[in-house]
Amino acid sequence: MQTVLNSTDFEAARAVRSAKLNELGFVAVCMAPGEANDGHSHTIVEEMLIVQKGHGQIQIENDTFDLCPGSVAIVPAGKFHAVCNTGSENLEAVTVFNSNFDRKKVVLKSRDEHFPAKKTSAEDKLKDELKALKKTNKKLKKKLKKAKK
Repeated sequence: MQTVLNSTDFEAARAVRSAKLNELGFVAVCMAPGEANDGHSHTIVEEMLIVQKGHGQIQIENDTFDLCPGSVAIVPAGKFHAVCNTGSENLEAVTVFNSNFDRKKVVLKSRDEHFPAKKTSAEDKLKDELKALKKTNKKLKKKLKKAKK
């Protein structure tokens, strides 16, 4: 399939949810004002988001970037990414990705899976409790000292 889409052709492109090429695939994206996706990461698949219309932001790992018409965001495989529309009109874009991979081998992760909560050990918890107790003890000693005066 050989196709070139210009900004004037974008209305028709929105009707196409996705198309497969030999090595590349694309998905038309349209987000209403204030809309955001939950984000995700995936192995193997690299993405390029090309903004046609509107304004928004993309988070890639821990960095956030502004998006406007003409912006191109490159998301390497394995990196977390999420998009939101910060503008007052629809955010229209095209996501282009490599499609020459075995889908069974792709590991898809949600935000929580990609950024797991930091686990603290029992020893760390005890150290935190001891620190809090020492702080409380210090305050109580000050109060006791004031009360004796």
